[in-house]
Amino acid sequence: MINVTVRGFWGPRKESPRELADRWLDFLGRLEELDEEVFSDWREVAGTGPGSPRAALDPEGFAAYIVRSDPDLDAYPVGYRTSVWTRREGRPKAEIGVSAGGVADGVPQSVVLKLRSGEADEDDPLIGRLPHALAALADAWDPDWGDFADRALTSAVRDAFGLDNSSPRCGRAVHLSAGRAALVPGDLPGRRLPVAHGGVVVDLSGPEGEAPGRDLVLSVNETLRGTGALAPLPLPMDRPKL
Repeated sequence: MINVTVRGFWGPRKESPRELADRWLDFLGRLEELDEEVFSDWREVAGTGPGSPRAALDPEGFAAYIVRSDPDLDAYPVGYRTSVWTRREGRPKAEIGVSAGGVADGVPQSVVLKLRSGEADEDDPLIGRLPHALAALADAWDPDWGDFADRALTSAVRDAFGLDNSSPRCGRAVHLSAGRAALVPGDLPGRRLPVAHGGVVVDLSGPEGEAPGRDLVLSVNETLRGTGALAPLPLPMDRPKL
């Protein structure tokens, strides 16, 4: 079974549907480079089966979908909420949900990629490449922080530190924006994946992409929390990144 999530969060950042469409298409293109079989043939969330409309993969068409999928009057302060999904027989189902472009000072902006499968196992080669999906997310969306984790690990970290859903944390891998990355000690375990905008992805996976041990992940969270690298954005949020 596969039940993993790659996420990113940031604070208020005013962006138009067209600007968001450019980020969306950049992210989808980077994901397709990681696994063309899984990350292609994206569908609008208007339906739940193969009859769902294909998502327009051009800037104007995707910007129109962003507006069409979130016509509420509060879209500007809260952010435009848009989703796509795809499923190839025998491979994990991928879903991406984004809430972005808003200026509300108490509502985090976010992008969440979910991979689910009751058939495939975590030895699927794609799982070992998901730290690079986190790097792709960081390059395209310029978040404050993000992580890649499975459901059990998410629960373990949440319970150990009393976190809510959008509290910064480290999973199997963590993305830290430039301000956070500057607080990472040089002897912290894990491989460093450079990303755009001055940040870094710290990948705690094993040499073949194996999941890191729970104790290692909790220890790294403890260290990063101690340096301030996982401090939450102050409320009310007045900037997108720490």
